[in-house]
Amino acid sequence: MKTEYTFHIDAFTPETLPLDRLAQYMSALADLIGYKPNVHFERLEFGSACIVSSVEYQTAPKVEQRLNGLAAKDVKAAFSRLDDMLASDNAVGKLLNNEGAVVIPFPGRNRPKPLNFPIIKQDGSIDGQIVRIGGTDASAHVTLQDGKITYTGISLSRELARNLASQLYGQKIRLFGTGRWARLPDGAWKLESFSVDRHELLDDAPLTETLDQVRAISRELMEPQIYRDLMSLRNGDEEVH
Repeated sequence: MKTEYTFHIDAFTPETLPLDRLAQYMSALADLIGYKPNVHFERLEFGSACIVSSVEYQTAPKVEQRLNGLAAKDVKAAFSRLDDMLASDNAVGKLLNNEGAVVIPFPGRNRPKPLNFPIIKQDGSIDGQIVRIGGTDASAHVTLQDGKITYTGISLSRELARNLASQLYGQKIRLFGTGRWARLPDGAWKLESFSVDRHELLDDAPLTETLDQVRAISRELMEPQIYRDLMSLRNGDEEVH
């Protein structure tokens, strides 16, 4: 006995669903169900557009486990593809089992709309290594890399670009200027553009070396005479010995 799954699309009927769109839905549905040699197109039911697929008996438990919870990466990808198609078609969908129970709901047009945040313009700085510099227009352009983050859309004067040319693939720098930042739906920030007005080289000394320098200064400040001089200044004494 075969197990059937019905993919229900509320915005179409078999008469209004274009053939090429039907093929796209069937392809994405095949990716969702998986086990393609053992899953077959059964029929297209009337009313709303309902694509019925049948799963061979020996494969049915595997498909049921695959669809439970959308855990596998390829299942999530197929779900997103189907839901994007439904949203694009102003439709809502659902995948039903033999008993007519909903196995997977597809919100489609009813899913929450992504929030659109305004572009933020703000003075600030960005750090990184120069990995590209040049340009043919009136201003020059720089690409900055900071670990896995790559900043593009950075503009600066040609004079400043000439000064920075020697730092290509060199030590990290800090660029100061005005940036335009966009907030993404997931809460992350993306740099749209950055206009540079000045820069400074960053100390690339190892952290251990910097800490050693701090400790040395701390020890020097605790010398008895230096400590007495500092306390005298703190207490307002005019003369320090």
